[in-house]
Amino acid sequence: MPGIGDGRGMSIFAKKKEGARLVLDRARGTGQSGAMIRVIAFLLAAASAGPAAAQGLALPVHGNWCGPFHGAGPILDALDDACFRHDYCAVQRGPFDCGCDLAFMAELRQRPWPSPALAAKARAVYEAIALAPCRDPAGQREKMSLAAADWAAAVASGQEAPLAILDRLGALLAEGLARAQ
Repeated sequence: MPGIGDGRGMSIFAKKKEGARLVLDRARGTGQSGAMIRVIAFLLAAASAGPAAAQGLALPVHGNWCGPFHGAGPILDALDDACFRHDYCAVQRGPFDCGCDLAFMAELRQRPWPSPALAAKARAVYEAIALAPCRDPAGQREKMSLAAADWAAAVASGQEAPLAILDRLGALLAEGLARAQ
């Protein structure tokens, strides 16, 4: 898989055995990762229910194109470019399109990143888009399942602590709130 140990850039995902995948059931999570996803989903829902979401204010998490209601100006780097393409897809196919989100997640997952900082931010954007609602329940489960499998693989391999995902998402939200002011 490009970006994972191929010398072309920083990887943001743990290596997994072929076919290893964590599938989330809508009614119940699977083990510790299911509980973690429910906690993260609750935190994101609480954050998105605030005044900024109600008013449709931008939450610029990176560059000129990454973040809800944020998109204008020149593309600044590889992550901004991927966010631009995701925004364009959403304009073409309508908001909350699971296909746009899944294509965006695949790009973020496979792209080699030039620095650890950009890799970490891309990983946080990947995890945030996995939790963002989309129109198709099956697509939503697939998005969350992919992100949960990557998180579980990174934890199981010792590449990160179990709560590192909360640190990434918290930093992404904090940056978006700081840039929105």
